[in-house]
Amino acid sequence: GCAHMDLPQAPAQRTLSIWKQLCSFRRHTLKHGAEIHLSSTNMKFYIVDKGFVRLTSIQLDGKRVTRMILGKGGMFGQLPFVPSLFRTDEDALANGPTCVLEFDFVSMEEALGDNTAAQRLLVELLGAQLQMLSRRLQWQQTNPLDKRIALVLYDLLCFGGRPCPHGPGYAVDIRVTHEELAEIIGAARPTVSAILSIFHQEQLISSTRAFICVRNLERLKHR
Repeated sequence: GCAHMDLPQAPAQRTLSIWKQLCSFRRHTLKHGAEIHLSSTNMKFYIVDKGFVRLTSIQLDGKRVTRMILGKGGMFGQLPFVPSLFRTDEDALANGPTCVLEFDFVSMEEALGDNTAAQRLLVELLGAQLQMLSRRLQWQQTNPLDKRIALVLYDLLCFGGRPCPHGPGYAVDIRVTHEELAEIIGAARPTVSAILSIFHQEQLISSTRAFICVRNLERLKHR
């Protein structure tokens, strides 16, 4: 949680070093927009080391939808000991300059086999990501648009927030255009822009082309 205006941190960020020690990995440095194709036959397990990835898929009507945005420590691909919940093929798109670690699924399962602490950690991380996913479904189905946008910004801060260099509050370390935000939330861009403009007027956020700053995290979370 983020009581007392503390920045929420995904547990994954604290524990990235543990994964690196468990078994060997390949490091991929990706430019903005570069993609990794994920499918049930690609037996790889990935962790975000730096930057952000958007997990996306193409719908039948040819439209790209974003299932989730993951920042540092976020896991995707074929997760150890987890039956594949998403049968459709997905792409992981780098959002900004990104670094991803690729592990072999079988080697990772073997490494985790005798390591109770690492197993507990995996369960904790999966729990955190499933919470994010359920919030994502909430954005899509039940909440009014302003609440959805507030939740998206909150979740992004969990992965990539830092104290704002421009004033009080926190800066979100990810470039998200109004277009991308609209795609994540499942709304029209003009509507999203209008709501962000209200957030500005209420001094909940401030932004330029390069950043979004959350001025009041508590008010945003409970909007």
